[in-house]
Amino acid sequence: MKVTKAIFPVAGLGTRFLPATKANPKEMMPIFTRIYGKNRVVLPLLQYIFEQLYAINIKDYCFVVGREKRSIEDHFTPEKDYLDYLKKIDHNHHNLMNDLFKKIEASNIVWINQNSPRGFGAAILTAKEIVGSKPFLVHAGDAYVRGSSKSIVKLINAYKKSNSDVIFYIKQVPNPTSYGIVTTSHTNNGLYQFSGLEEKPKHPKTNLGIMPLYIFKPQIFDALSGIRPGVGNELQLTDAIQKLIENNKKVLAIPITRNEIEIDVGTVNSYRYAQDISYKKA
Repeated sequence: MKVTKAIFPVAGLGTRFLPATKANPKEMMPIFTRIYGKNRVVLPLLQYIFEQLYAINIKDYCFVVGREKRSIEDHFTPEKDYLDYLKKIDHNHHNLMNDLFKKIEASNIVWINQNSPRGFGAAILTAKEIVGSKPFLVHAGDAYVRGSSKSIVKLINAYKKSNSDVIFYIKQVPNPTSYGIVTTSHTNNGLYQFSGLEEKPKHPKTNLGIMPLYIFKPQIFDALSGIRPGVGNELQLTDAIQKLIENNKKVLAIPITRNEIEIDVGTVNSYRYAQDISYKKA
């Protein structure tokens, strides 16, 4: 079954980046790219992710946003008057914005306002009625793989081939107490299968952290509805995936390879790295 829908859970407060994120979510912080041509362009991180998904023909999107963070919705709303003004004063940037607006208009975008951040899992649960009965992709707005369209295609192909219930990326992390961590059971054809997952464990059993890029079957919603708030008194996605494992569902992961540059902008230091690497590699 094709994966045609994507959820962006982008309702977090981004407190590590205050005061910059008082009104502007961290998912809208800028990085560098050349996806439009020879010259570097400064792009909001979330737009870069959207462009990568659009490039592989995903056209149905659900943005789960915070109640008071309108900048994301404003950015992904075409404005004819703005385009007309740019056309008069800056032809090159008019073309850039016109290209984005055409992609937005060719997509189906649904906005869900989450009144207060209650965890990554809670944000995904709000999209249950939008997703329906088909598999869907979840992509956080604060982490990505440079040139990620190829990595997303690889994930989708692995999902189809393995007929898994959940599949996602993992990576070796230097500080596993800050991540959702998996305990490996065994590997088969380059895919990892697990005996357990844990969110921000005090005593991690491995250093294999979850990268927030997933494909789920809709049964994840039943699992999310059946768990209680966990770490931080929030509904944790890792707890729901653990519930699926306990119910003998097929949960797999792909490791990030050396050739894939994974960028996590969750902290000030990682954001500095994201700017440096996106500028150098653009």
